[in-house]
Amino acid sequence: MFRLWLVIGFLAAVFYVYAIVSVCLADRLGTRGLPKAAWVAVVVIFPIVGAALWFWVGRVSATSGARGARVIAPDDDVEFLSSLGDHGTKPGDRGSGSDG
Repeated sequence: MFRLWLVIGFLAAVFYVYAIVSVCLADRLGTRGLPKAAWVAVVVIFPIVGAALWFWVGRVSATSGARGARVIAPDDDVEFLSSLGDHGTKPGDRGSGSDG
């Protein structure tokens, strides 16, 4: 039984440290609900519950889109390609050969 509590305590400590590091390394815009300093205080004062709240509520996930619009390369952007239009020349063509 002692080993079980030892393993649970170790996993809780790892989770707690990981949460503190995650809060500290998050940028200012990468938090929801509270300012970054408040999240650090919540995780430190309420170790397991605060860490769980950070990962559940406070952290902005990469897939949520809260950091801004996804950057698209110009050759993948349909709007950009359609704005180029067909100006009568193909890319790489510099004219009909008569320079004038």
